[in-house]
Amino acid sequence: MPTIALLALNRRMHDTARELLRGENADVLLAEGLMEAAVAVARDLAGRGVEAVISRGATARCIQAALPDLSVVDISTSSLDLLTALHAASAQARRLAVVAFPPMTDGAAEIGRMLGLDVTVHELERQEDIATAVLWARAQGAQLVVGGYITDLVARRLGVPSLPVECSPQSLLAAVREARAIVHGRAVEKAKNSLLRAVLTSTDNGIVAVDGDGRVTVLSPVARKLLRCEEATAVGRPVAEVWPRSGLPQSLATGQGTVGEVERVGDREIVCTRTPVRVDGRTVGAVATIHDVRHIQRMEATVRRRVLASGHVAVARFEDVLGESPALRQAVAMARDYARTAATVLLHGETGTGKELFAQAIHNASPRRDGPFVAVNCAALPGQLLESELFGYEPGAFTGASQKGKAGLFELAHGGAIFLDEIAEMGLELQGKLLRVLQEKKVMRLGSDQMLPVDVRVVAATNKNLGRLMAEGAFRDDLFYRINVLRLPLPPLRRRREDIPGLARRFLDQAAERPGGHGLTPGAESALCRHDWPGNVRELQNLMARVAATHREYDVPESLVLALLDDAPAGAAPGREPRPGSAGEDRIRDALERTGGRVGAAAKLLGISRSTLWRRMRRA
Repeated sequence: MPTIALLALNRRMHDTARELLRGENADVLLAEGLMEAAVAVARDLAGRGVEAVISRGATARCIQAALPDLSVVDISTSSLDLLTALHAASAQARRLAVVAFPPMTDGAAEIGRMLGLDVTVHELERQEDIATAVLWARAQGAQLVVGGYITDLVARRLGVPSLPVECSPQSLLAAVREARAIVHGRAVEKAKNSLLRAVLTSTDNGIVAVDGDGRVTVLSPVARKLLRCEEATAVGRPVAEVWPRSGLPQSLATGQGTVGEVERVGDREIVCTRTPVRVDGRTVGAVATIHDVRHIQRMEATVRRRVLASGHVAVARFEDVLGESPALRQAVAMARDYARTAATVLLHGETGTGKELFAQAIHNASPRRDGPFVAVNCAALPGQLLESELFGYEPGAFTGASQKGKAGLFELAHGGAIFLDEIAEMGLELQGKLLRVLQEKKVMRLGSDQMLPVDVRVVAATNKNLGRLMAEGAFRDDLFYRINVLRLPLPPLRRRREDIPGLARRFLDQAAERPGGHGLTPGAESALCRHDWPGNVRELQNLMARVAATHREYDVPESLVLALLDDAPAGAAPGREPRPGSAGEDRIRDALERTGGRVGAAAKLLGISRSTLWRRMRRA
């Protein structure tokens, strides 16, 4: 349905407008009507969604009076339109009378003198005066009357010669442009009102706004609830009648606001903040923001709980797992599948393979992502201390215990997940207590006989062979089968060597003062890929930190990488044999062969010191 309509006053105006409203103005609806008939047409159009109606003169004023909520554009009569009409009338008579409403009468006498005509002007105030004015003009000797379409109609009925002032195409187009601007402005205003309504509806704050006269203009849903009044009955009324103790009239009078005042409304206490609204240094309104004290107290309790559990947040996501090797992508895909469940996950991998990174990513991709993520290293604390940390204790439960008691990590992890890193280091007695918690989903603090239900997902991790530990009696079989539900092996770095260059560059940028200030040479990348990395990703990250700290040039040479690797403590990853030719053994042999066994020359060829070469030869 079009949003703009043009109401022509007669057939001639209708035909002119029809030819004009083509192309880019084809969306303007064209109708016809004069005075009361035009009002009926406009009322029907407004009911069908038309927002702006274009008409002229008395008809436009009649529509606006009957439909105040409808935007009405009055086609203005330009001096050119009046000049054209008077020029056409001069062919029929020399003594003319302009009988019209302003502004059609503006400049009529001057234009007449320019054309050499005797023009008298009869300015109308009411439609009922048209007939009297026409007859008076005729009595004064006017040979022809010029005016609007209604004046022309009345004059013809009275037998007085007349000629209407026609609407020029320029005037019609100007009216269409004005109507479009009005419709656009209304659309923008609707959008703003919708946004304001959405903000008022979604906020937890109660908002009351008044205009410069102290009358309510805005009353949010929360404010209606707190003040126990309805928007329909409050908006437009003095705020003193709606909320006698609002203090907003004082803010209007003084231009001063208040912050955080506590007041009673009915049986509730509220906190109120008042702010005057100033435009160009003048106070034009005021706004009060109100909160239910009980709501603030609940928020404070929530914040306190968050503070107690501060730090228990998982920050890593699967997007933070770096590498594109098939082995790593397979582990990520499996972890994503595990994340969708609530079952216990057992992560197994060598040191430095990113077990906690995967644990956090699994939590953040799970339905429990909004709950806490509590991580504990089971190897970092002795048995009794670890037990008190995991399960908590009552006041005075043991020597040195806090007199306030302490919630355990399982309690803090309620609704979320707990990450038990290096679980193989947990003593057998504590393993039995952990098994009971996993089976019963309840914990009992040290020194208490009360069982506290907990809803916690367990993610465990180890770099040990649990099967071997069970065979040796160092790990409980029943606990193993309880945690070994979803097993996720993490590949060591030596099994995804294609990821090493990219990881090295990333770690080098992270460690450098100027990211992008270092670049690995092909030889350096090759040396990194040949290394076995018993410390895996953590070892690679530490090595790049040493490179960033000691190297000042852009290109990182192979010799520097080999020297830093040579200075690292020797070791092998658990459960594997050294790879033949590792640690540069083949390169040492080749250098010695090329230099005829001269150690100094071979060291220079390799870009390392003579003593470093001797150490590597002894190790080989």
